[in-house]
Amino acid sequence: MTTLRVNIDNPSDAKALATFLRSLGYVKSVSIDKSVKPLSGDDWILPGRRATEQEVDQLLDDMDNDDNTGFTTEQMLTHLEEWKKR
Repeated sequence: MTTLRVNIDNPSDAKALATFLRSLGYVKSVSIDKSVKPLSGDDWILPGRRATEQEVDQLLDDMDNDDNTGFTTEQMLTHLEEWKKR
């Protein structure tokens, strides 16, 4: 199966083309995707946005300061070194 992707600016033209393509006997399926707005820096909570270096540093600092994990960074690094030797 081959997939063909076409970008059309006008929604009514897209519907007309989709109707035409559906009428062809050898076309298995036609669908119209909703337009997706690219993520911006303001969309910080949305999946798909890359974290900034400051956000990653803050996350690592928070993880180091979290007492609920039961491991310190030094303990985990020691454990990883022992694991690598196996």
